[in-house]
Amino acid sequence: MTGYIDSHAHLFSEEFQDDFDAVIQRAKNSDVNRIMIMCTRMDEARRAMAFAAEDPKRYQVAVGIFPDDVDHAEEWYPEFEELIQNPGIAAVGEIGLDYHWVQDKKKEQQELFARQIESAKKVHKPILVHARDAMQDCFDIMKQHQAKGLMHCYSGSAEMAAEFTKMHIYISLGGVITFKNARRAREVCAAIDSSFLLSETDCPYMAPEPFRGTKNEPCRIPLIVAKMAEIRGIPEEDMKQMIYENYDRFLKEPA
Repeated sequence: MTGYIDSHAHLFSEEFQDDFDAVIQRAKNSDVNRIMIMCTRMDEARRAMAFAAEDPKRYQVAVGIFPDDVDHAEEWYPEFEELIQNPGIAAVGEIGLDYHWVQDKKKEQQELFARQIESAKKVHKPILVHARDAMQDCFDIMKQHQAKGLMHCYSGSAEMAAEFTKMHIYISLGGVITFKNARRAREVCAAIDSSFLLSETDCPYMAPEPFRGTKNEPCRIPLIVAKMAEIRGIPEEDMKQMIYENYDRFLKEPA
C-alpha cells in the first residue's frame, strides 16, 4: 500500500459523528491510505482502536493526555499507562505544552509532558507533540528525556526545526502551509532534511486553502502535499512517496 499520509487526525471527535462513514470514504477516494487517529480521552481511544483493528495497515491510533487537561492527569494516568501498552496503540499523543490557553500551570504541564515521554519510552512508542507558545521548553524537555517522535503542526522557525531533526524528531506540516501569510511554514518545508517531513490535517481543524475556515478532513491532504512539493521544487508524486516512507520509518524507529 502507498498513498497520502495524514499523521494527525481527530476522527473520533464529535465533529465527525454525523458523517464519519462519508469522511472515511472521501479519504479513500483521495488516496489517503494511512491515518493516525488522535485521541485525547481514554474512551475515545478504545473506540478508535476497535475501528482501526479492522484495517490496521491503514489506521493507527495514538492516545495522550493533552496539556490543557493537566488537572485530570492523576485521575487519567493509570488508564493511560494501561492503554499505551496495547499493541493497538501505535504512538503516544498528542502530548506537550500549551502556554496559550493554560498560562498558570506551566510547571504542571512540564512535569506531565516529561512523565508521558518516559511512559512512551517504556513501551517503545514515538510521541506526537503539541507546542503552542512553548517551543523552547518543549525542545529542552525532549532533549533532556531523549524523546523520539514528531512535532505536530509545527509552528517554529526553520532554525529550530533543524535542531529538532538533529535529535531525530520529525516535523509535520498541515493546512497552514497553504495560507498566503505562512512564510515560516514554507521556510521550514524548504529548509529541513526531507527525510523528516510529514503531512497532517489536524482535522477537523486547520483546513487548507481554498477551504480555510471550514471543517477539515483527511481528503484535504493532497492539497497540503501539493504545496509542499511546490515549495521543494519536486513532483507531487515524489513528495507523496517520500512522506509515505518517512511515516513508515517514524512508526518503526523507536524500538
